[in-house]
Amino acid sequence: MAPQVSSPKEAGQATKHPALAMLRGALVAAVVVGVNAAAVATVAAGLKGLWGALLGLLMVVVFSGAGLVALHLSRHTSPTMQLAVAMSSYTGRIAVFGGLLALALSSETLERNVNLTALGLSALVVVMGWMAGEIWAWSRLRVPIYDLDKEVSA
Repeated sequence: MAPQVSSPKEAGQATKHPALAMLRGALVAAVVVGVNAAAVATVAAGLKGLWGALLGLLMVVVFSGAGLVALHLSRHTSPTMQLAVAMSSYTGRIAVFGGLLALALSSETLERNVNLTALGLSALVVVMGWMAGEIWAWSRLRVPIYDLDKEVSA
């Protein structure tokens, strides 16, 4: 069997949407870790543990995914604007997350139906899985060291 050789056109292509590629890698890793955390939480704490783990998975995916989607939407702006979007997105997500956490901790209904320990622990391990998936995806991106859209004038 002859070895597969990629065409020159294929080998030189930059990743067109790096934030989406990172989102895919992070999402796959988070779901794998989250499903395993849900299985462990179900064995440890029953149905309340399952709901807690799934809620933790959902929270991490929504909040972490929102940051990468914001970066993807700002991809055609200047680097300074992208930094501002990233910082604003992060600050906003942390503020919303803190508010939701305060509501969750004071909610008797949530406490009756969800194991908060399972929620916290699963959210923690899913965040680590998300970060590992994001780093893994980033390490495989093809990011050019020069601007492919501009022509060099002699």
